[in-house]
Amino acid sequence: MAAIDGKILLKNNDCYKEYDKMTPKGIVVHSTGANNPNLRRYIAPDDGIIGKNEYGNDWNRPGEDVCVHAFIGKDKNGIVRTYQTLPFDICCWGCGGGSKGSYNYDPAYIQFEMCEDDLTSESYCKAVYEKAVALCVYLCKKYKLSVSNIVSHKEASERGYASSHGDPENWLPRFGYTMDRLRKDVRERLEPRTLDKKGFKKGDKGLGVLAFKQLLILAYAKGFVKTRVKNDDLYEEKTVKAVNELLKGFGYRESGTAGERLIKKLYRKLR
Repeated sequence: MAAIDGKILLKNNDCYKEYDKMTPKGIVVHSTGANNPNLRRYIAPDDGIIGKNEYGNDWNRPGEDVCVHAFIGKDKNGIVRTYQTLPFDICCWGCGGGSKGSYNYDPAYIQFEMCEDDLTSESYCKAVYEKAVALCVYLCKKYKLSVSNIVSHKEASERGYASSHGDPENWLPRFGYTMDRLRKDVRERLEPRTLDKKGFKKGDKGLGVLAFKQLLILAYAKGFVKTRVKNDDLYEEKTVKAVNELLKGFGYRESGTAGERLIKKLYRKLR
């Protein structure tokens, strides 16, 4: 999954014009608080993918006192995409201020908005959440950010570095998503996971049967998964994708982690 699908910098926004350079220290996750999941509501001009804002109320114009580094929402065909809207190394105007200061400036955080719908579509929320995780992983890698410094607007306010808002906790928990889960999912993708000679992560109890990667290779050959993994001991992106296919097939949450129950079920299925 691509972390960033497109880039349209909001150069007419006053925030961009001020262009205050920063060294990012963390990430603030927002949701828009409005029933409009379309990227074109906030981003312009149309690049042929997001669609045209017919009302002229996008954020790429002077006089707007708000701007963030990226948006996650639907393009003109309803596909959920992530678009960068500011350079990631300049300050944004995203969270206001609190009793201790503002994550807009010092310490300055990268901030992005998830475009809300009417908060009833689980499939849309899931798609946006997964794109948010991918973006956070990318930003943590690029700027060497601590996962503990990924916060919601609500959490930033509770820390004293943002105005009093409740997003995105007004939306994500409706479908089982939380900021703790988001941080966990980001951390799991950032930390290298290697398998021991029996196919288990260090600390797990092995079955002593086949290396886990061998099970995945056999599962691919039998058509149980569509993702083909390499015959090595690395728990890389394709391994995560194959594991998620298995987890979904067995009715588990797609966490990218191969636990003992999953491996036992797969082994029994392949016997």
